[in-house]
Amino acid sequence: MFNMRVSFRLGFVMFGALLSAVGLELFLVPNNMLVGGVTGASVIISYLTEMRLGLFLFLLNLPFVLFRYRKFDPQTRLMTLAGISILSLAAFFLHPAPPIIEHSLAASAAGGIALGIGIGIVLRYGGFIDAADSQAMTGLAETSERTKKRLWFANGGILIAGGFVFGWDEALYSIVAFLLAYRTADFAMSGFAMTRMIWIASDRSEEISVAMHDRFGKEVILLDDNPSSGGKGRLILCTVNRMEQAKVLKDIRELDPECTIAFQAVHS
Repeated sequence: MFNMRVSFRLGFVMFGALLSAVGLELFLVPNNMLVGGVTGASVIISYLTEMRLGLFLFLLNLPFVLFRYRKFDPQTRLMTLAGISILSLAAFFLHPAPPIIEHSLAASAAGGIALGIGIGIVLRYGGFIDAADSQAMTGLAETSERTKKRLWFANGGILIAGGFVFGWDEALYSIVAFLLAYRTADFAMSGFAMTRMIWIASDRSEEISVAMHDRFGKEVILLDDNPSSGGKGRLILCTVNRMEQAKVLKDIRELDPECTIAFQAVHS
């Protein structure tokens, strides 16, 4: 059952990475458009060096993945390596293909939506295909807002750099593609319930609550003894991101192997 579940997630990660490559190589890149993050930087370097995009998607993402490797649980490592590898290979082999749409506005819309849905699917099933996503999703709780602001400035810088390289008309269409990719990725994740409500019944509820706050920056609710806790002391309630779920579960089990844990999807 475990292997089937991992294979199921891996299949969706590979599909999302392939869809992202289609958005890039068949819509955006042939029309001199880009998005933010490492992907956008890769597009610029690929254009300036006249080398294929897939090569730089892999080379520029790899150092970030290796740097944060220990912060990922084994399944996230697998999904991330698979996602980046499929994205890079698909972009490499799709590069010679002609664009599906040559009208700039239509290409920016179609490419941004395809890329955003692909990124959202990969994130939903536990992987990353851009180091910027990794930084935003796995940063410490107290620095996550600062990290997101820095990423927005970095994305703006990449789009401006694209204006100098490709022209300002293309830069405006790139902004359209970027915003559409951002919103569709967010919609894909929200639609698939990225947030989980977690119930923890444990005799070590105080210790677990402190750990949840210190390690993950989570605000928890402690309830008094409750029949639903099965006599295991106080009941803890909090929400976690889907990407944090495996790490949270592992840490709680280390603190109290006998606790009872239940998750429920929270739809926005």
